[in-house]
Amino acid sequence: MRVQLSDSACLPPLVDDLLRGGCLPTQIDETTLEVFHPLADDPEEARVELAFFLRAWESAHPGVELTLAA
Repeated sequence: MRVQLSDSACLPPLVDDLLRGGCLPTQIDETTLEVFHPLADDPEEARVELAFFLRAWESAHPGVELTLAA
């Protein structure tokens, strides 16, 4: 799944937090990540868990908007 950030300065902290959460992020460009969740049982579980994680991350980082795309 791809995650788009509104602020490229927030990419490194998001990558660190995703790694700590068991996800495998790969940087596509300065504001985009491809994220794989190896512990999810299926793609739907991965999407739900990643969406939950990203909502929590956004609330801890006011002013940054994240967009999740399959």
